[in-house]
Amino acid sequence: MIESLAMASLRVAVLVTLALASGLTSGANAASPAEDKVLAKQHFESGARHFDLSEYDQALAEFKEAYRLKPDAPFLYNIAQCHRKLGHVDEALTFYKTYLRRAPDAPNRGEVERRIQELEAEHQAQQARKAEEEREAKEARAAKAAAEAKATAEAKAAAEAESAKTAERAATVPPPVETPSPQPAYAPLSRPVPEAVAWPASPVPANRTDLTQAAASKPVGEAGAETSILHRWWFWTAVGVVVVGGVTAAVLATRRGGNGVFCSDCATTAGLNLP
Repeated sequence: MIESLAMASLRVAVLVTLALASGLTSGANAASPAEDKVLAKQHFESGARHFDLSEYDQALAEFKEAYRLKPDAPFLYNIAQCHRKLGHVDEALTFYKTYLRRAPDAPNRGEVERRIQELEAEHQAQQARKAEEEREAKEARAAKAAAEAKATAEAKAAAEAESAKTAERAATVPPPVETPSPQPAYAPLSRPVPEAVAWPASPVPANRTDLTQAAASKPVGEAGAETSILHRWWFWTAVGVVVVGGVTAAVLATRRGGNGVFCSDCATTAGLNLP
């Protein structure tokens, strides 16, 4: 029980201490406008030095801090000046107009209004330049697309023309003529020509040794009769038949011999008219 009371007393003491500290801090903050004014002046002086050195970014930050500590309208004018120097046309217009709204009876109102007119004209010029740049960019994109399309069409037309020329050349060139392969030349079949057969002379019988003398010893009438037989056609026809038959028989006998050549050592009587 005693411990519980002690803990409760400790908690109350802590809460009271925190409340007193918070009150003192609030009182200190509420009671320090002079300090805020001093700090605002310090930021203003620092911003002015940066502005004189053309360090407009740092000057802009210092003027904003000064306005947070002491919201006087001149700080807004200085902020607008920094934006104008930095080329921030829209921001400069905003802060110039805010300055005139907060200080309608400002001694430099005429100058601020002139700045506003200049900035508005510059803003319109920027918008016109921006629109012109966008138009030129659009035209450039359109021209590029048209050039690419033209190049593609020309390439396609050239390819089609080349293809047509190739097809035309292929149509005008005659197809290759197939040359037949040479056939092997065969030598004509020929039979060996039989050699001429030389027949031995027939011996003249003794009773015919001298036909001329016998004919001469005969009377003129008998000789003329025998001579007339030699001139008979049938006589020579018979002689021709005998000769042809003999030659044919000799040729046949030679072929039956197997070599087609007359055999001079063979004893044959074919074709001979022996007694």
